[in-house]
Amino acid sequence: MRFLKRLFLILLALLMAAMVAIYLIPLDAYVPEVEQVLSKQLREPITVQHLRLAAVPFPHLELQGVRLGGDERITAQSVDVELDFSGLLAGKKVCWRIVIRDGVAAYAQVRKLIVWFNSAPAVVRRVAVRELQLSRMGLLTPEMILGPVEGKLEFAQDGKLERAWFAMDEQKVTAILSPQADRRFDVKMHARDWAVPQFPQLVLDELLVDGMLGEKDFMAQNFAVALHGMHASGSGKVEFSDGWRIQSAFSEVDAPLDQVMAALGNPLALTGALHAKGQLNSHGKVLRELRDNLHFAGDVQGSHVTLRIAQDFQHPLAFDEIEAHVAVQPERLAVNALDAKLYGGKLSGSASVTRKNSMLKADVSVSEIAMQPVVEALTNEMLFSGSMDGAAKLSMRLDAIERFSENLHLDGHFHLRNGVLSKLDLVQAASNPGKVPEKIGTTRFDDLSGLLNIDANGYHFRKIKITSGSFNADGKIDISHSLQLGGMLDADVKGTIGLVSMPLVISGTLSNPVVRPSGTALAGAAVGTAILGPGLGTAVGIKIGSFLNKLFGKDGEKNDKKNNTNQRALEMPAKN
Repeated sequence: MRFLKRLFLILLALLMAAMVAIYLIPLDAYVPEVEQVLSKQLREPITVQHLRLAAVPFPHLELQGVRLGGDERITAQSVDVELDFSGLLAGKKVCWRIVIRDGVAAYAQVRKLIVWFNSAPAVVRRVAVRELQLSRMGLLTPEMILGPVEGKLEFAQDGKLERAWFAMDEQKVTAILSPQADRRFDVKMHARDWAVPQFPQLVLDELLVDGMLGEKDFMAQNFAVALHGMHASGSGKVEFSDGWRIQSAFSEVDAPLDQVMAALGNPLALTGALHAKGQLNSHGKVLRELRDNLHFAGDVQGSHVTLRIAQDFQHPLAFDEIEAHVAVQPERLAVNALDAKLYGGKLSGSASVTRKNSMLKADVSVSEIAMQPVVEALTNEMLFSGSMDGAAKLSMRLDAIERFSENLHLDGHFHLRNGVLSKLDLVQAASNPGKVPEKIGTTRFDDLSGLLNIDANGYHFRKIKITSGSFNADGKIDISHSLQLGGMLDADVKGTIGLVSMPLVISGTLSNPVVRPSGTALAGAAVGTAILGPGLGTAVGIKIGSFLNKLFGKDGEKNDKKNNTNQRALEMPAKN
């Protein structure tokens, strides 16, 4: 028994000495032979700086400073080769595991290596590989480096690739590849809380992709992506053989409009729900060019949409529904077949935005729009109400949206029904030309129509026609951007002193408008009253004054003292 113990200790000591000897034996002399053999089998140039045997954690061959391939290559600080000694004893050349650590791998070379392991039966029969691992590797693709990447390629008994698994960014992104016919791979990809390389501001909440990877393209049979509350799904194709080319069909896109505007960097304050579907494509030599060459065409729907044009506006504009066909090109955004429901009516038309100068142009028409909430959204002053039909062409610079009133250019026509002009009692001003109203009144109308022009100088209403029972008026009004009023209306009132056209001067401000007969009308009324007496004389005088006003363009605003004198002259006979 004592002899057996001594024999066992001697054998153990010899084994340990052999292991230490193996570990310490310099193997760099065999590097050229190893490089030659590997280069011949892999059909790629390969260089190895050092070669040694390692015993921990299991006996394996370690290649240090390895480089495989030419310009598109794989470099690694170390490549560990673990042999299956049980297979060697049985006469089989089996490599249990190859681990490539700490380096950079070109995508093209990785794919070539995968294909080589999967389709080189002569080589595979000589050395069977069970598993190939990547550890702390950077994956070099066109224009970017992904990583650090962890990966594992698993092979069947016959040497065929069964599955490839990759992960990066602490497994925020994982992909499983399964070999298919024609050197293609079925791909199932999942990402969560992942910042897209080259676009760090784009953080995906979740991404699911099921597709097919080829040598020069990737076909996504279906995908689903979520970010910042936006959700999209569809299918697509990515080509990367010569630059980048993307084609995608979105079957469904749902997003909050405020998040869409934030992602686009657009200053418009939009809220509401967006639903869209359509086709997207882009191309570029490099990834960052994809955004500049983006094309999209599809149908867009919006619900419960609000638009605050400027911060100083009292309320945002509110749309119940919006439908449109949208075409996005690198230099232009076009909105066609626009159809919206708002304030009990409809808006339709088309619009476009040019990228170069951020110029918005639109051609729209409206029908049965309740104007009171629209006016309240645009100004703190309640100017008028009613149901409006109309059409307009407009343009404005979106990069100067904060100067909306000075920036907007519009030409159109309008027709309001059954409304009220606030702070203007035109009937009283026309019926009692010599009487100063005690308080600001209103004017109810059946119809109000005219032309509207908006430019850098303000709002210009032309060919105004107002009808309300026994009252009719026509003329023009201007509103400056400082909210100053100016204009002239010829008003006709039945049942007063006969049907007489009374020229009314509009002045003051939106918050404090002033309506009074023109100076020529007051002068004519005073003269006619003095000659022919009240009633007929006043009517004739007003008519003559109105004629002179139209002939010479006098508005009675240049001499307030003369207006006051005329008013007193008109009032004196009435007191007698």
